Amino acid sequence: MVTLKDVGELAGVTATTASAALRGKDYVKPETMQRVKDAARKLGYKTNLSGRSLRSGRSDTITFLTSGIEGDYFSNLAMCVAEEVHERGSHMLIELSRYLSDDNDLSYSFSDGIIAINAPRAVDILRHHPAVLLENYDTNLQIDTVNAPSDAGSRVAVRHLIERGCKRIGIVGDNRDPSRAIIPGSRDMRMRAAADEIAKAGLKFDVKKDFIKCAWSIDGGIEAGRAIAKGRTKYDGLYCLNDGIAIGVLRGLADGGVHVPDDVLVIGFDGLSQGAYTVPTLTTVATDFKGMANSALTLLMRRIEHPDEEFFPQTVSVGYKLIERESTSR
Repeated sequence: MVTLKDVGELAGVTATTASAALRGKDYVKPETMQRVKDAARKLGYKTNLSGRSLRSGRSDTITFLTSGIEGDYFSNLAMCVAEEVHERGSHMLIELSRYLSDDNDLSYSFSDGIIAINAPRAVDILRHHPAVLLENYDTNLQIDTVNAPSDAGSRVAVRHLIERGCKRIGIVGDNRDPSRAIIPGSRDMRMRAAADEIAKAGLKFDVKKDFIKCAWSIDGGIEAGRAIAKGRTKYDGLYCLNDGIAIGVLRGLADGGVHVPDDVLVIGFDGLSQGAYTVPTLTTVATDFKGMANSALTLLMRRIEHPDEEFFPQTVSVGYKLIERESTSR
């Protein structure tokens, strides 16, 4: 059986350094790490995860907890977290919060920490484990948080429409009423920021009429687009609270004989890849998903690696980039 000592001897390092290199520790020089990996590959060395866990008290496994992975937003974010976890020498489990029960927490006891998004049922669990929340706007939760740029990005989206001459802007989004939300979520933050930016520009915005409510999906956007095309109010700019809705709105407007961008400009939020292939292609405010994953892992690892230290809860908002395409091109 090939051991770490064998790998270290072939690579010219100690077994301890070989172990650190195979776990991707950043204090190991890149050339040393590569030499160790080459030696392990040559010898056919396989990491004994059970043995490592018993020795270190850690499993080198992170749980990604979400209500579901349907849709490109969640799958894209999950992939970015998985890549970041892998680069740090760990493994990722995906757990769906919809299946949580009081006696079903095996994955958490096995994992070193949790990264959670859209999992309100898991708050009590997160308080008792090293954890980071994504897209959390409840300031009463004393848990490290990494958020998308919902406020700043929405303001940029609206200003982009105004700079291109839009005078009557509609906001298309969730079928709830974000203005009445007690604890806001990302969609609430986006709607409020966009409405505020419209008002700051001195433009008319009636939340009861100009906030076009629809399901949080492409199908919801299609229905909204068709309704806008048939409606009495004529918008020259539409800000959709996510790209899926925006893609649906483009389809729905086309079905109703409304041309984008000739008749109305449309912009989305998130930066999903599908927007580059719509007709017309979709202008969007892209979220730094890799930055979210990196920030979340950095915050999580400091708690995992220093369990006896007390840290103040941190809140990080990642960056964004306006990607201008045909749907706002005039």
